[in-house]
Amino acid sequence: MGQEWTNFQNTAVLPESADFVGAAEGTVFARQVQVRYTRGPFSIAVENPETTVTPFGGGARIIADDNSLPDLTARYAISRPWGDLQFAGLLRQLKYENPASAARRHGDRLGLSASTKIKVGARDDIRLMLTGGEGIGRYVGLNFSNDAVLDASGQLDAIGVIAGFAAYRHVWTPGWRSSLIWSAQRVDNDVLLTGTGANRSAQSLHANLIWSPVTAFDVGAELMFADRKLESGLDGDMTRLILFAKYGF
Repeated sequence: MGQEWTNFQNTAVLPESADFVGAAEGTVFARQVQVRYTRGPFSIAVENPETTVTPFGGGARIIADDNSLPDLTARYAISRPWGDLQFAGLLRQLKYENPASAARRHGDRLGLSASTKIKVGARDDIRLMLTGGEGIGRYVGLNFSNDAVLDASGQLDAIGVIAGFAAYRHVWTPGWRSSLIWSAQRVDNDVLLTGTGANRSAQSLHANLIWSPVTAFDVGAELMFADRKLESGLDGDMTRLILFAKYGF
């Protein structure tokens, strides 16, 4: 019981990157208060149910903490000689109350996620994650999309999301390694409700080289190309070179 990475997330498959998150658009990523029970490969948790909402027509994010029920997550892990595989599910209630009106609620929403790390040869691996659902935006891609949008009558309409990443990690020699990472997210907005300023999609491509001269100390460089599109059709792109040194403890 306490604050921990959500049970809906598989931290073991996160690609090695200069950035703390790495495959930001495509991964489940949240750390929050929860109560979790684990038995063997199965774990179940009740977690913080906060709902993020887009106002009708677009605008600043509303963070609602009005839920009467916690989010429910479950995860099952499979470990084999070839690697690991995990399946996770998320069931949640979306709720927003405005003091000037009646409670606004859409109902229960479901998200599913599958992730794996596959061994390639003696030292390399492939890491994959695919996540989809409605009303799960707060859990995916650092809340790139909100969970729901308000319609003209003040009711919540869940927003659909599909996201994922693929990464290949290659060990050149002991102490030297690289990862090639592609990450993406696509949002299913109803533009009549969200407006055209809402995020439609984002993706990024990363390539890095990392050296560990001593245990727990990493030095490296990473090149990233990324782009983001809005429902209006506007888009932007970014190229970033990251040089870093990190000590883990």
